[in-house]
Amino acid sequence: MSQNDMNNTNAAENTEAAKVNTAAAGDNLLDFDDDDPLGATAVSKKSLVIFFLIDTSGSMRGKKMGELNTVMEELIPEIRRVGEADTDVKIAVLTFSTGVKWMYKAPISVEEFQWSRLEANGVTSMGEAFSELSNRMSRNGFLNSPSLSFAPVIFLMTDGYPSDDYKKGLESLQTNSWYKFGLKAALGIGNEANDDMLAEFTGNKETVVHAYSGNQLAQMIKIVAVTASQIGSKSMTLSDENSNQELSEEDVYASKQKLLGQQIQELVGQDGKDDVSFDTGW
Repeated sequence: MSQNDMNNTNAAENTEAAKVNTAAAGDNLLDFDDDDPLGATAVSKKSLVIFFLIDTSGSMRGKKMGELNTVMEELIPEIRRVGEADTDVKIAVLTFSTGVKWMYKAPISVEEFQWSRLEANGVTSMGEAFSELSNRMSRNGFLNSPSLSFAPVIFLMTDGYPSDDYKKGLESLQTNSWYKFGLKAALGIGNEANDDMLAEFTGNKETVVHAYSGNQLAQMIKIVAVTASQIGSKSMTLSDENSNQELSEEDVYASKQKLLGQQIQELVGQDGKDDVSFDTGW
């Protein structure tokens, strides 16, 4: 073989090796992209998880649970219209009676979510529900991409007083950063629900509402869920327009919580003026 032939052969081999190395590098980049938890190499939707904490204890049996199931089935299509085009709204449902149970193992996109009708029995393990929620609201649980997530919406519904130590569970939950920054609301159902206790959960009375009839139950659930979803899925500025000072994340989320309370109370006041008496009861 001549020197020129040897040079040509070596050049071809080097070119082929370069192609192999380039392909291998490309494969590595693809692997990295696929495993990138923050989606840093592509534009991703921002996620908003709406947590529903629902009392399914024995006192909810009958018309209360029937009405709740019906309104939740009607609510899902309304939530599908909430949020910006770049927001992926997801739903997670945690029920509590004698123990706790998730409707699904992970939050489900609202586009795919199907409501499973709930049944009522047992006692009211609300404290256990608070602890379970805190465990799942973490990087190792349901909220594993914090930079691509809005703070969650957390909506509690109950018709009575907890049968376990709810304060211990709430103390655990209050140490959770997602809970601190999340939008919290609560609905008391019927005459036995304690609004003061629910205000402990939300942090203020403005985000607590009450329903004494099936019609009011439907109104309150839709008002709270849709309003909280709309506020939760919108980005808010980190600066104060009046003082031109930068606000902390705590201030931003406090503003969202305050806005939620104001809008809920305005809408509740409007929808409360119907032909259903607040003393109707179940």
